[in-house]
Amino acid sequence: MTTAKARTNMARNGNGTAVKAANIKATIPASPTAKATVEDQAIALLKELRNAVFKEFGVKLQVRNQRIATKVGHASREKIGLDIAAQVKKKNGKKLDWNRWNNKVFIRLFGAPDALKHPTEVVALALAMLYDTIDLTPEQAIADLVEFNRQSLEKRNSFNNKEEDEDDEELEDLDEDEDDEDEFDDEDEEDDSLE
Repeated sequence: MTTAKARTNMARNGNGTAVKAANIKATIPASPTAKATVEDQAIALLKELRNAVFKEFGVKLQVRNQRIATKVGHASREKIGLDIAAQVKKKNGKKLDWNRWNNKVFIRLFGAPDALKHPTEVVALALAMLYDTIDLTPEQAIADLVEFNRQSLEKRNSFNNKEEDEDDEELEDLDEDEDDEDEFDDEDEEDDSLE
């Protein structure tokens, strides 16, 4: 890449207003085959994107590794929690205090699901040592937990949609009942007028 020398003439900036280009340096590619690799260019674009989103909307976009770590964190919390819940119920017939597990015990051991205290590979491998449904190689253990998280989210969404549909049906039934009551009221008024 080469850098264009500052010019003394006027140039237009991105919003169309004139500016002196005496102190402006523009970076332009030297040739179509730039020295930067595709990966370097993608990293630069990603950085620009994340900065722009943060400036415009005040939110930080997670990068791939952060997203995977968050999924592993949520999957680990749920998988262990379900195991504990089953054992607690079997042992003494009680329900697991999910609030205590999610917000105290899990956080003390692992950190928050989106800010784990341990590397993702370590968490995944620890769960693989507990559960035979998770592969013992770190990369595959991570993939297994990401898949568990996906399935769990799908179940929760399906359950929530089913509850919403049932609520809608109940509201429709109530509306129909009110309509029926209105019809009965109308009939009563007609009977009164006939007498």
